[in-house]
Amino acid sequence: METLHTIARISGKRRAVFRVPTVTRGHVFMSVADPSVRKAVVVEVDATRFLELWRQPYSSHPEVAHLGPKDWPSDYKFRHAEAGFAEGEWNPVPLASVSCGVYVEQVKIVRSYYLGIRKNVEWREGPPSNLLGFTNGITRTIWLLTAGVRVFPVECGAEDAALLQRLAGLPGSVPRTVADLLPEPTDAQYFEELRADEERIRQRYAIR
Repeated sequence: METLHTIARISGKRRAVFRVPTVTRGHVFMSVADPSVRKAVVVEVDATRFLELWRQPYSSHPEVAHLGPKDWPSDYKFRHAEAGFAEGEWNPVPLASVSCGVYVEQVKIVRSYYLGIRKNVEWREGPPSNLLGFTNGITRTIWLLTAGVRVFPVECGAEDAALLQRLAGLPGSVPRTVADLLPEPTDAQYFEELRADEERIRQRYAIR
């Protein structure tokens, strides 16, 4: 994966850490936690394609999606995302959690007979529309888009990953499960990760 940076134990929790380039804020860091917490798939999305999907008629939070970089910083939670990303590699921001699907509207068709006295009602399927939903991470996402991100990772359910990759995924990237990103470490890896985490904590507070 283009943005996958490292596997690290941070504050005792094992994470896959992603290094995400932006135009105005340089590289920022995001992470997904141990697969025992929840089952998920990580998909690297193309920012332009992702926003196009988010702006489809049946996607969630259209009042946010249809704004832009000039308006998003006015969001009341934007400063929290700013503070979160400012932590850098010390404390990577969690990936946004999204869903992706297809909505098919049921269209009501009424046919009248005998001067409108008798009615025959039919229901037919309208044209399908792709949609995007958020479980969490909207503010993180608009912060990234405001910063000029080109590609960034999100997490979704296994049932949505293939569709999300097809509609908004980075071309050539392959979705990966969190379990695949974070396989069970060997004893040597485990102790090395613990040692590195302790050293990271010492360095952080020594700097401060």
